[in-house]
Amino acid sequence: MTLSPQDYERIMEDNLKEELEWLEEEFEQLFKKKKENYSQEDITIGNRILDQVIDGIKTNNREELLNLLAITLNRIEHDFPEFF
Repeated sequence: MTLSPQDYERIMEDNLKEELEWLEEEFEQLFKKKKENYSQEDITIGNRILDQVIDGIKTNNREELLNLLAITLNRIEHDFPEFF
């Protein structure tokens, strides 16, 4: 099966959206109940998750994908500023 460039871009965008949704959900599940009572281990885990996801995201420098990433990170930073 051959993918057109448009199909490839759509798949990339869908994958990125799913990954960013997972990231927000993961922070909610791991840290919501601990609000502001984070241990050093919590901070380390949260930072590792952020680093892994950010390093693994492929945006090809497309502005709309970079904007999605920035919006998601801003929402997480708003709810969990200790991790930034």
